[in-house]
Order: sequence, then structure tokens, then C-alpha cells
Amino acid sequence: NLAWIMLFIGVLAARFREDVDQPVQIIAAHPVIAWQYLELDTDEQVDQFCAAERAAVCDLESQPTFRAALIRTAHDQHRFVLTNHHIVLDGWSLPILLQEIFAGYLGHRLPAPGSYRRFITWLADRDTAAAHTAWRDVLAGFDTPTLVAPAGRHHPGPRGSETATLSEEATKAIGELARTHHTTVNTVLQAAWAQVLMGLTGHHDVVFGTAVAGRPADVPGSESLVGLLINTIPVRAHINPTTTVTELLDQLRTTAHHTFDHQHLALTDIHRITGHDQLFDTLFVYENYPVDATALTGINDLTITNIHARETNHYPLTLQAMPGTQLGLRLEYDTTLFDTADINTLTTRLQRTITAMTTHPAAPISAI
Repeated sequence: NLAWIMLFIGVLAARFREDVDQPVQIIAAHPVIAWQYLELDTDEQVDQFCAAERAAVCDLESQPTFRAALIRTAHDQHRFVLTNHHIVLDGWSLPILLQEIFAGYLGHRLPAPGSYRRFITWLADRDTAAAHTAWRDVLAGFDTPTLVAPAGRHHPGPRGSETATLSEEATKAIGELARTHHTTVNTVLQAAWAQVLMGLTGHHDVVFGTAVAGRPADVPGSESLVGLLINTIPVRAHINPTTTVTELLDQLRTTAHHTFDHQHLALTDIHRITGHDQLFDTLFVYENYPVDATALTGINDLTITNIHARETNHYPLTLQAMPGTQLGLRLEYDTTLFDTADINTLTTRLQRTITAMTTHPAAPISAI
């Protein structure tokens, strides 16, 4: 039944050709999802299977980029494993997909899917010249890429991750700082991350990447599309000895407003505009996509006991922020460049930076 449901999500069965100037997405007339049912006895066997699935989706040309498996681990106990390459599915899409899967499990009629082709058409119709001008203005005078790894490094090492949780008091203070300065929690955290990067690199003009949802309001149904709509764009932060937290927040807010209508421009195009092969190698992600937890509860005799997600990218250092009553932080890193002690130091520095920002927003950053 689950496999039947998933046959109708054509974009998930896309294949890709890389032997052309840009990857070409190919949607089969009768798409079929890579689907398996198997029985495994130990956690080690499950881990080995999941590792093989992750390796398989990275073979864009000859392997499906989306795979599903139902693993029976004991009587009336199963693990449902979804594995995908980011090129076919973004984080916003995952809760939409899960809701549709369980709606199908319950026998509910699914709504007509949104048109991914409509989004692609919208993308092709954007004013590229205006986007180039906007990004050229934002990055004018930026001379030194913000890199934490040696330049030209093309083969990332094994991944590690560490997590931390801010107190409710600190989380509320961030929200209050954002409200007071007419900005967002996302912007406040970007300002904090910029300061951490300044300390890490010794530069006072830094750029890092951030993920944007890429779901335009003028594309009907874009909020419920399943596919890759996300984009990574640069965030630039420049401080001098007198720059205050308030001024840095204003700077980031103004820049975001200036580029809001141009967040669709490909990062490779932005690199070309600046004349740099690479502007940054760190990423900040604020995971504020909607998740309806009630959609995964009360499903007849089915009980979901745990949900575990594993996500990686090629950047040597990524900060993920998860909103809630206590803000969650996750640092993913290249273990050949950073060790656990390094990451713990960065996490402590980030928390201290947030405290200083919320306590003394009118003071020069150099003095707090």
C-alpha cells in the first residue's frame, strides 16, 4: 500500500544526467520508487543497511535518489527508512511527505499534488539582471573569502556533530532582542554566528551561507510542494571598532530586504558575479519549516515510538538552529579539521556571544 502511494510522487523518482553543462532532471512517464522490505535482527545490521542506502543515493546517474525501506526488526516492530539526496528533496518537503504517507496508510484521499513544473517555470522567468545587480551591490568590496578549510579542498572528511540546548531564559532573551529591533530570531542568530566566524578567522568582513526556503508566495501551492526548492545564499557581515549589536542587526536586516526578491539566484552565479570561485565554506541553517506533529499520532493500531533524522552536507562547518521553548543548536563538522574540543569551544563562544548581544545591544561589539 505504501509503495502504491509513493508511485504518484513523480519528482521523488527523478534521475539526473551530469554529462551536460548543468544537471538535467528526468521524470519517467511511469515513475517507480526504490522500495524494499527486509528483516534484520540487530542494530548493527540496520546501521550497515542505512549506510549503504546513503551511499546509493549519491550515485545520481545510475541509482535512485530517493529510496524507501520497511525493516522488520521484531514481532510487530518495524523501522521505516527514507533516504534521499538533497537534489530531489528539501527539509521543508519531508513533513509534507510524511503526512501524505500516513494519510495514505489510513486510506484518506490525497489532494491533487502541486505543480513542481510551475515552480520551475517561475524560476526561469525571474529577472536575472536585477538579481545580479542586487548581489553585486551587497558583495561589493568583499575581497577575502571566509574559509575555515584550506582553499581548493574538494574531498570532505568524515562527519561529526555536537548538540547543545539554550535555556528558556536565553531563548526568550533572543526573541525579545529580535522584537525590540524589529527583526527575526533568524537574523539575531546570524549576527551571533558572524561574530563567531570573525573570531575564528580573524577577519572583520565575513560571509557565510544560509539556507532559504525558496517557496515564493506568487507560486500557488508552493508551501505544499514536495521537491527541491531550497537555495543557499551568502550572508555578509562587516563590523568596525565602533559597530554595535544594534547596528549589526540593522545591517543584516537591510541586506536581507535588498536581496529578498533575488534569493532564487544560484550560488554559482553569485560566485561568478564576485569573481571568486568560493565565498565561504560555513553554513547557517534556521530550521523553521512547519511540522504538524499531530499528523503522526493516533494512526489506528500504529504507534510511532521514535523519529530520527540524519542530514549531512559538504561544508566543513555547519550550524543548525532548531526553534522551540529552548533553542536547539547542532554543529556538524569535518572531523579532519575539527575535533570535539574545538567544537565545544565554538559552542561556548556562540553561547557567550548570544548572552553579550542580548545583555548589551547598544555597546560596541568589540567591547562585549
